[in-house]
Amino acid sequence: MSSIKLTVRRLYKLQGERMVNTRATARIYVGETLIATEEITGMTESPVSKYLHHHAGKGAVRVEWDCEGIADMTVSDIEVCPCCQHDES
Repeated sequence: MSSIKLTVRRLYKLQGERMVNTRATARIYVGETLIATEEITGMTESPVSKYLHHHAGKGAVRVEWDCEGIADMTVSDIEVCPCCQHDES
């Protein structure tokens, strides 16, 4: 099983001059295979991470998202998952 780290670096919506909660839909791919769709709600200006496990094999990982507001997300392959200590080697 492989693991991916999804990091939401920023998520918010501007209402007037205030930052408020918003919602984003993230789609995570390995190669051309969609492995997960995540609904993310709230607000952050500090990175928040989630770990996803998959059986899609090897390939470039990427994230695409839709959001009413401002969002910035990244994904990366990880060797050892800190939540369950799963190790690929």
